[in-house]
Amino acid sequence: MKKALCLLLAATMLLGTGCAAAGEVSQPDGGKKFERDWAVPGGLVEIYFEEEGYRVAVTMDDLANQTGAQYEYSCHYSAEKDALVSVASTRTDYTYAPDTGDKVFLAPAYEGLDEEQVTEFAIDSGFLIWKDGHDDAGAGLKFTDIGRFRGTWRNEAEQVEATFLWDGLDADTWWYTVHIQRGKSDANQFARYLMTGNYDPATNKLTAEGTVTVFTKNASGGYDTREDGEQYDAVFSMPGSGKLLYETANGIELEYDLMGDPT
Repeated sequence: MKKALCLLLAATMLLGTGCAAAGEVSQPDGGKKFERDWAVPGGLVEIYFEEEGYRVAVTMDDLANQTGAQYEYSCHYSAEKDALVSVASTRTDYTYAPDTGDKVFLAPAYEGLDEEQVTEFAIDSGFLIWKDGHDDAGAGLKFTDIGRFRGTWRNEAEQVEATFLWDGLDADTWWYTVHIQRGKSDANQFARYLMTGNYDPATNKLTAEGTVTVFTKNASGGYDTREDGEQYDAVFSMPGSGKLLYETANGIELEYDLMGDPT
């Protein structure tokens, strides 16, 4: 993706629209609604604003055939079209290694600056529409807003950690798996919650439900575990401060941990 971003920067300079310094570039208000994760069964779109424009990464998995493709776009926001429009793009196909399950990437199917084969991302009735200019890969797809929760979030002072994984590889696993730990792993007692949850764009909240396992240190220094069979709820929201709010008693703000990102 760094290569595509360099191509975008080169393109803006050639077009005479580049700023004197990257720090002078501000995010267009109309483009802010795109900056999140979007999904269809087997597909994920991640959109980030960076100094040169928007970085868009699309992953399409075909688990039945053990293949997939990754698309990477450098885009700018077009107020006229109210869409993200590509300046450079790359498509890289992959297969899954039968012994390890790891992705094996092939040579790029295409890469470089877009001229006539421009890709657009637009929002229609709350869905992200992917109009791919190369091979129309997004035809018929409507990507749902799933927020931006994936990864690990922590509050060391409150001894809370939450990890979110998006499981939407097919319609039967259309949810986040949420792991929550309350208390440190070397404490005399701590609790781990295993939950599934969904995000509601209307409220900007992810609501999860699941069970808890309580770990209690025993005389030998190991841990005894206990499950009470009850169902517990957890609600998370993003107040716009770059932090994640765990809506428990008094609320707990969690910060994103780059090193703890499971993806």
